[in-house]
Amino acid sequence: MGSSGVGRWASRTRWSRGFAIARDATVAPVSEALARLVSATEAALADAGLGDDRARCDAIRPAMEALLRDPSPIPDSAREPLEGQAVGNVLHTDALGRFHVMAVVFPETTSSGVHHHGCWGVIGYLQGSDEETRYRAVADAGDRADLEEDSRHTWHQGAVTYLLPPETGAGAGEGCWHRVRNPGPGTGVSVHVLCRTPSDHPHRFWDRHTHSVLPYPFVEATPGRWRAEVVGLG
Repeated sequence: MGSSGVGRWASRTRWSRGFAIARDATVAPVSEALARLVSATEAALADAGLGDDRARCDAIRPAMEALLRDPSPIPDSAREPLEGQAVGNVLHTDALGRFHVMAVVFPETTSSGVHHHGCWGVIGYLQGSDEETRYRAVADAGDRADLEEDSRHTWHQGAVTYLLPPETGAGAGEGCWHRVRNPGPGTGVSVHVLCRTPSDHPHRFWDRHTHSVLPYPFVEATPGRWRAEVVGLG
């Protein structure tokens, strides 16, 4: 299994080698704000009256906004990077495997590279800022894709956004392509509610030089830590 090697693309940007995920299913103690976010997500997923992922994300949003206003919504340890690199610290994993909640930490100037989430997500920005670039798939054959930049936005504390597929075009109904970069100053921390468990979350990486699409699974790098590693990058 190969490592991501995204550092070879760096010019003025310090790239992360993916991000690591703590193995523990739940971080204790759980704040009331986090417990309400988990409950809201469970309720949204169980509500047959919510007809699509956007409606479910809309139902989760108020609890995420409340968490972002809370003075202590997550443990201080969940705001820490891993050896200076971006990291995802799992705060909760659903017992039925439908979703997980993590605090994603991007130190200043680190970036995720362009990657694809194959199902829904709700992201709330807790600390600092992240520049997010969204991409539209002109063509996506599974192992190769042609992408065009669709939008670029810098998110700040208190903002909430969704990971949802485009409604039209080559990538319609098939997840979301994006890249996240922390332009600084300081460390960026965001809370993600993402579909499935960390190990099952559908995740692909785009090689901007060859346009190849490569598997980007989370693997255990050290005991209790998981890293997204690109498989097959030369």
